[in-house]
Amino acid sequence: MPSVDATAIIKGDKKAFRAFYRQYYPRLLAYVLQKVSKKEDAEELVQDSFLSFLDSLPLFQGKSSLWTFLVSIARHEVADYYRKKYAKKALQYVPFIDTGYTQDLYSTKETRAHFNQTLKKLVADEQKLLEWKYEQKLSVKEIAQKLNISVKATESRIFRARKSFQVIYTDITQN
Repeated sequence: MPSVDATAIIKGDKKAFRAFYRQYYPRLLAYVLQKVSKKEDAEELVQDSFLSFLDSLPLFQGKSSLWTFLVSIARHEVADYYRKKYAKKALQYVPFIDTGYTQDLYSTKETRAHFNQTLKKLVADEQKLLEWKYEQKLSVKEIAQKLNISVKATESRIFRARKSFQVIYTDITQN
C-alpha cells in the first residue's frame, strides 16, 4: 500500500485524510470485526475510532505509523464498548432502582421509607438524574441534551448515580 503523508493529515489536508480513510477503513473494519461480533457495532466503532483519531492527531508524535496510532485508538474504542456493555449488565443487579421508580413496589411502609431515605441521601445531581431517567422517563440522549454533555458521559453519570443508590440502600437496609 502506498504510504499516506502523515504531515499533510496533521496539517489538516482534507484530501490526504480522505485518502487515508479510504485506504484504512476496510482494514480497520476487519480488525474490529475480529473483536466485536456485530457488524453494525464494528462499523460504529470504526467511525468512532476515526473521529477520535482526528481529535488525537495533535498528540501524534510520529513515533509509530499512522496505522499503528489508529489501531491503538480502535483498541481503546473496543475496550470502551465492552466496558459499556458490561456496565449495562451490571446495572440490572442494582436493587430497586428500576422497579422502585416504575412499579408500585412499596408493599410495606418500611420498604417505602428505605427507598425514600436512600433518595434523600443521594447528592442532588444524582437525585435529578434518577428522577429524569425513571420518573420522567427521559432517554439518555434527552438527559445529555439537558446537561449539555455527551451521551457517553451521561450514561456514566447515571451508572454512578445508580451505584450510589445501591450502596446507600444496602447500608440503610443492613443497619
